[in-house]
Amino acid sequence: MSEYEASPLPPSALPSPPPSPPSAPAPEAGAEQTAFMPPSAGFVPPFPNADEASKWNGIEADHLAWRRRLVERQLRQERLDQWAGYGFRLLEYLIVIGFGLAFVRLGFYAVDHEASSQAVPLISGGIAGLAGAVLAVRNKRR
Repeated sequence: MSEYEASPLPPSALPSPPPSPPSAPAPEAGAEQTAFMPPSAGFVPPFPNADEASKWNGIEADHLAWRRRLVERQLRQERLDQWAGYGFRLLEYLIVIGFGLAFVRLGFYAVDHEASSQAVPLISGGIAGLAGAVLAVRNKRR
């Protein structure tokens, strides 16, 4: 359960949800009814304006500090996720460079031992597979 759901404020103090549009279609007989879903863990409510903030402080003095900690924790998590993404991208580049160097080394080895005709399918297939893997990861990211 997230901190937003476990708010010590009474339900009457929480803002009411916006009214639903009057032209909402009626559910069909065979359609499933969707239950009310509580806010997800990534949901951060917006900060209230000054009048609403003074009302919240009148109900509970620590509410705005709690909301600030919630926003700071979410921003910290987003920064951590961004750095992890950078790390995985760097790891991907290092793996590609490593395989590329291995194929070049294999090519030089094959030429030195006069076996280049046997190594051509291995090297070209490996480079094609490496290029396909890089393109697949890059296209999946977009």
